[in-house]
Amino acid sequence: MIFGLSPGDKVAIEFIKWISAIVIVVSPWIFLRLENKIAKIALTGLWILGILTLSLLYLGLLVDSYLGPQLGFNENGNPMNWFMIMIGLLSAAPFAFTAYNGNLKKPIRSSMLIGVALLILIGPAVFNSVAFTVYTQEGGEWKCGDDPMYGCEVDIPTQPEDWDMAQNLGLVVCNLLPASIVFCIWFISRRMAE
Repeated sequence: MIFGLSPGDKVAIEFIKWISAIVIVVSPWIFLRLENKIAKIALTGLWILGILTLSLLYLGLLVDSYLGPQLGFNENGNPMNWFMIMIGLLSAAPFAFTAYNGNLKKPIRSSMLIGVALLILIGPAVFNSVAFTVYTQEGGEWKCGDDPMYGCEVDIPTQPEDWDMAQNLGLVVCNLLPASIVFCIWFISRRMAE
């Protein structure tokens, strides 16, 4: 927990969520059209700060919970998963558009920056979405924990082997998606530069 917001502080949580999302989506469009180096550095810092803030909110590190941070996971599915994925894809769109127009300067460095940003931003959401979907599609369910005192506060999977397989698949996909986006932007940039 960093800020110690309570789960009931809906206004503050929504404010942080939407301001961060707007910064993440809008700042690359401005950044790619600027020529001033200091302004580019400042805007990149603001973009990274927005990514970190939204990711920390998703992971539960800004909200005070007696169970501790849940790292974005919920036994009923996290409604913020698709929000995180969409914001991540929208933040990569200006780089792809600029690469398609042949105007992306330093494509390798830009692609690496996008890759790290997407891994931080959409990696946990993709991991949780894929693992949860694969596990529940195979008939997996959740049950109360084994602790006699606090057993039902934390749910555990009824089929641990299937849950491990679903997590492994989620891990592969959450790394593969940002890597494929980075490769596509780099490839488009090279093709348009020729």
